Amino acid sequence: MKTLVPTVALLCSTLFLLNSCSVSKNSVLLPKADIDNGIGTTSSCFVVKTDGSRQYYSTLKLVTGILTTPHLLGDNKDVIDAKDVLAYQDNKRFAVSQKLLTTKKTSYVASETLPGFAVRIANGKLSVYSRKFYNGNNAAIEYFVQTGDDGEIVSYSKAVMTELLKDNPKAADFYNSKVKVSPKSKKLLAAVDIYNNAQFISRN
Repeated sequence: MKTLVPTVALLCSTLFLLNSCSVSKNSVLLPKADIDNGIGTTSSCFVVKTDGSRQYYSTLKLVTGILTTPHLLGDNKDVIDAKDVLAYQDNKRFAVSQKLLTTKKTSYVASETLPGFAVRIANGKLSVYSRKFYNGNNAAIEYFVQTGDDGEIVSYSKAVMTELLKDNPKAADFYNSKVKVSPKSKKLLAAVDIYNNAQFISRN
């Protein structure tokens, strides 16, 4: 009996550690302002690679142009290919790869972000992302929503929003009201603002 108790305790401790180390595909992405990178300095620019590793930079720039394959440039010297990036934060925005979006549409647009990446335009308990894509010959914008830090980034629809807002009557009433707001995305963002406790929505 004396040897059984320590063994059970060790087993429980091991299971706890394994569970606490497990993360979803999204949890590694979420940026926190001025994260300490472990060497005594902080940076708000970083790249999350497809292998889950995160690299910090003092500067991070999007490089596009005629006859130029869109890529990121870290600290004016490190070339980072789009295929190796899962998400990134520069001094203007946080963007995620379309690999993390629940959509069948593929985008190759690269004006404000790497091709096909979605930009986070609202951040809080409920976050909103936008992505440009070509609908025929015209550029269009689609929206995605995410609950919490670990939630899936799902395609926006009225049905999805109704479900997400059901625990906040004030936000739900506003979103489902007949108040006309132009463009329609403003109503979405306003409802999200209410849902996020009427706090200022940071734009990245």
